[in-house]
Order: sequence, then structure tokens, then C-alpha cells
Amino acid sequence: MYVRIGAGVLAAALVLTACSGNDTKPTGGSSSSTNEKIELNYVNWDGGMDKVVDDWNKLNPNIQVKLTKPSGTGYTLYNKLITNNKAGTNPDITEVEYQALPALIANQVVVPIDDYVKGLDTKYDKASLSQVQFEGKTYGVPQNVCPMVFFYRKDIFDKLGLKAPATWAEYATTAAAIKKADPKKFIGNFTAADPGWFAGLAQQAGANWWKADGDTWTVKINDDASKKVADFWDDLIKKGLVSPQPNWSAQWNTDMNNGTLIGWVGAQWGPNQLPSIAKDTAGKWAAAPLPAWTAGDTTVGIWGGETEAVTANSKHPAEAAKFVEWMNSSEAGMASLIKNVQAFPASPAGQQLPELKSPPPFMSNQPDYNTLMATAAKGVRTFDIWGPNANVTFDSYSNAFGGALQKKTALSGALDAMQDATVSDMKKLGFQVAG
Repeated sequence: MYVRIGAGVLAAALVLTACSGNDTKPTGGSSSSTNEKIELNYVNWDGGMDKVVDDWNKLNPNIQVKLTKPSGTGYTLYNKLITNNKAGTNPDITEVEYQALPALIANQVVVPIDDYVKGLDTKYDKASLSQVQFEGKTYGVPQNVCPMVFFYRKDIFDKLGLKAPATWAEYATTAAAIKKADPKKFIGNFTAADPGWFAGLAQQAGANWWKADGDTWTVKINDDASKKVADFWDDLIKKGLVSPQPNWSAQWNTDMNNGTLIGWVGAQWGPNQLPSIAKDTAGKWAAAPLPAWTAGDTTVGIWGGETEAVTANSKHPAEAAKFVEWMNSSEAGMASLIKNVQAFPASPAGQQLPELKSPPPFMSNQPDYNTLMATAAKGVRTFDIWGPNANVTFDSYSNAFGGALQKKTALSGALDAMQDATVSDMKKLGFQVAG
């Protein structure tokens, strides 16, 4: 159950300015005042994270990190953290997806790390810092950035004499050309199972679902930009030009593997997932920039991404913050994340590390894959702030868009349902919402 949040607790506005003018390099190491051995508890569900922790522990004998896999991921974990906060039983450090961080801040589960980590403004761009900074305070170091891109079956596109669409208008035209050439094939799908996917597309179009001014929130999930995105896909669905099969479903996996789906609007991390989705197609896909609404515009949204946060229960916040900084900001930490977790660093310097010189194995036919991702990352645009109940918004997305597809009603109406559900829940939780 979602825990009640006081409206005045969460930061009113997002600050993108520097935390400090000092550019100190993260070094790891022991406690600054003693040789006492400290153990930090860290909860994270990512595969390969144990090896990253091992790398830290070898470098820092007096600050040892103990990794625990949570019993549940996402909001299952976050709700447990909220519940356990008052009991004082939370770990020192927790993994947090960007959209969930405001809820943990609002519930005072996590604490600022500005006293321990300096100079992030010299290492990260505004879009990345906006995911972890609220009311001028920093609650994590950005770990990865996940710009949205377009994956396509280059072998089939070449056979059909087609190229990756540069604009959404071209996407629609190409979708029609594919359908004409082979009625059984689709350029892609619309997914009612992935609210983060739609949020990223709305970000690209200029949407800003939440704003805060003092204790007053403004919620505009059904704004014009978001409805433009919904209407675009609605038109493609009605014309039969895209598949309505949701991502990750058994049928979607089959269609991605057998060539029924020859395109996918995805994100940077796609090659990490494709081997289990379309195992027979390795080396046949290529990545291209996400189609733009206006030719030449490089703006893209994100789909996914996370940080690590220091909890209010930690008795060693300085050491915990040092670990977070090392992992996400130091060359050694980022190299370990790339190698072991397949993360794409939010740090522009991290995006140039030697570990990214080779493409993901699934994309071995595209040597410049990571260069493309670094270029795409420069155009990332995100929401100014995520709402404190993004879980309700996300749940409403799946229900509302799934219902619209089933009933064949306008997708834009699903945004109205999301708006109503989000505002109603915020008011119930005690937030002041304008309008």
C-alpha cells in the first residue's frame, strides 16, 4: 500500500544549478577520521552488480559494501523502504529508478548527499542532474542515461529499399510502405504495457507532466504534447500499420524473432534485452536516432535510468555517499558498471571510456553503436520533475491504454483517465494541486 505523504515534504522546485564549485575527484577510501572498518548494506536487483561491489571492496578494505538482492523490484522495493523507514531497518544504500525518487524524498526515506559529494555540475548535464536534484539538494549521483532510439531490421529494410525514418512523418510513410510490400510485417508496435516508453515519447514532444511551486502542484499529463503523441499512434493503429502487441508479451517476442516486427522504438539498453527476445536475429538489427517531430531536431526522451540513494537509516552517510560517487562518477566505478552491468553512464566522460569502444555483442554489425548513444544522449530532454505518485500514474497508463486498445476508443482519452487518477490520488495523499 502506498504510504501517505505530506504535501509540504517534497521539494517544491527542481534546481539544476551547481552544488559546489569544487571539482574533487572521487577516491573511495576509508573513513576520514578513523581506521575503523565499516560495513555498508546495499540493496540492488541488477545482474552483475556483485562484481561492481567486489571491485569497490578490493579498493576500500575499511569501507566494505554488502550487497543484497531485494525480494521484489521497482515499487515493491520502494514501498518496503517506506514502510521500514520508521523502524530504522533500511539498508544504507538503495537502488532507485529516477521516476520513483520523489516518493522516497517525500517520505524522508533518503537524504541529501551534498555535504559529501561535490562538483557534480562539472561532470553531468542538466538533464541528468534534474533526475536527482530537488529544491537545490542532491539525492544521488546519476548512474545511467537511456535515450530512446529506433531499432530496425536492416537486412529487411535493405531488401525493401527502405531506410530508417528520420521524422515521425517518415515513420508513418515507411510503415505504410512496409505494409504494402508485405501485409504480415509491421514497422513496430504500440505498447500499453510500458508507461515509461510513452513518457519518453511525451518528453520528446515537449510534455512536462508535473510542476511544483511552493506547496502547490500542477499536473498536466493530458497536455497538448502528450495528446499529439497519442493521436499519432492512434492513427497508425486504426490504419493497421503498427501492431498492438505489448512489449515483453509472448506474441511480441515471437514477432520480433520471426520478422513480423521489423522495427522497435526502444532505448539505449535494447541490445541487453534483444538476445532473450529475438535470439535468432543477432547481427541483423541496427540502431538509428529516434524519429523527430521536426526534421533536424535531436531532442529525445528517456526510457529508464536509475541512481543510488543514501537512506535516512544509514549510520554512515558519508561513506555511503562515497561509494555512490565512486560507482557512478569515477573511471574505475563506471568501467566496472559498463563491464558487469552493461550500464551506459550518464557521465559524458564515462561515455568515452575504452570499455564502450566495442558495440554490444548483439549489435556487432554496428561498431559505432555506443557513439550513436553518446550523440543521442546530448539531445535528452526529461520532465522537470517526476511526480510524487508516479506509480499511480504508471498503473493508470496500463489500465487506460489497455482499455482503449481493447474498446477501440481514442488513445487521447486514456491520457484524461491518467490525469484524473493521478490528481485524485495526490489530493487523497494530502498534496495541494492547482486547478
